[in-house]
Amino acid sequence: MTVSRALSEFSSESNSGVSTPLTSISSVVSLPTQFPSRVFSPLITHALDLPSLRSKPSSQELLAVLCTYARNQGKNFRGNEESIPAPEGFVDWATRLVGSGLEWIEGEDDRELIWDSASARIAERCGRTAAPSMEREFEVRNLDLSIILYEPSLTADSLGLKTWGSSLLLANRLTDRHQDLIPSSRRRVLELGSGTGLLGIVLGVLGYPVLLTDLGEILPNLRLNMDRNRDRFSRCGYSPDVNIEELNWADVEASAAYQRGDKFETIVISDPIYSSEHPQYLANAVGQFLEYDNPQAQVILQLPLRPKFVDVRSDLWRKLRDIGLKPTRQDHESGWDDFGEEIFFWSIWRPREFIDICIDIDSLP
Repeated sequence: MTVSRALSEFSSESNSGVSTPLTSISSVVSLPTQFPSRVFSPLITHALDLPSLRSKPSSQELLAVLCTYARNQGKNFRGNEESIPAPEGFVDWATRLVGSGLEWIEGEDDRELIWDSASARIAERCGRTAAPSMEREFEVRNLDLSIILYEPSLTADSLGLKTWGSSLLLANRLTDRHQDLIPSSRRRVLELGSGTGLLGIVLGVLGYPVLLTDLGEILPNLRLNMDRNRDRFSRCGYSPDVNIEELNWADVEASAAYQRGDKFETIVISDPIYSSEHPQYLANAVGQFLEYDNPQAQVILQLPLRPKFVDVRSDLWRKLRDIGLKPTRQDHESGWDDFGEEIFFWSIWRPREFIDICIDIDSLP
């Protein structure tokens, strides 16, 4: 059942006095999403108007409020602007709800649903790192359809399960200028660190055969996103040629691509460095898979200019130079991520024997 349909049915049945099975809305109350104009609960402007737990409100009444004030992630990292503002004191009310035994609610499943929904509303208001699992919509320039991506809860060891601003900006750049940026040979493109799949999906829609790669624990979610969007785009006449494989930068030789001896004319990478080890790992992977004897071989790289990563970026530039690459093009642009507005840096690196003029790496940010 779709979110809108579940909301509509629940609203109409509640207003008519007919009891609504909670299972019919269990798939929507705990996920932030975009709600239609007809919501479960009348809008509440003061905390005193929230259902008092002393009055033992019904499951439907509690879930109505929790659904009404679910946070919407919006599009393209500009989330929550379409969400319905919750009244002051809503988080305190939801916290009391989580701590209540809800003894008057019949059915353990119903109580669990209310607790889970209240916990999700609290988490949504504690920043991206505390947010629950979510579906997100991204609009990329010059594409007929938006891209829907599922993101599990974010933890420090699963950063590849989140969509980052660099992938959206690079996707926009490619849809604007891919014929200028990627050779016309239509050779297969390699993406290192594909994450949730935004950039790889866009490359596939643009007509490039693409190999998406990431750590093994990232691949199930990547495949889920690829399959869902492949079906959506195929209904509009697109047939993305995309394959997904495991590739651990710290153990490149274990990958199927290495064992096949794959080489690539174009490698794309977005936001690849989160530790001091990553520059060396990334350079090793690029050095292994780039087709160095091809005059058109290139690495397209986009990353945010995070202030705490100046030394790590400098190390990355040196490591790319050490494997025989030089930067030939660069650009800066402002963009958004879940953590606010940032400046992002874009560059193209090519084998040094095929270029006469390059950019001094000491001038790179």
